[in-house]
Amino acid sequence: MNDISEILRALLDQLSNTEEVEREFVDMMNEDPQLQEDYKQWCEDLGLSVKTGYQDFIDEQMQDREDFWDSMSEEF
Repeated sequence: MNDISEILRALLDQLSNTEEVEREFVDMMNEDPQLQEDYKQWCEDLGLSVKTGYQDFIDEQMQDREDFWDSMSEEF
């Protein structure tokens, strides 16, 4: 089983913006039926919509990263 959270985090680390991450992830799913099934299960497990689950996760990860850097800048 593919770890969807890890895949999305790795794409965020590699690519420069959320639109690129979304585009790459959709391309990956279009090419890999197993990834599609794993994604559907991941969404179900997390209570996310299949249509927007990856976008919601990406947005949450970006917000967490921004919050982290904001807190770090406040300390210095």
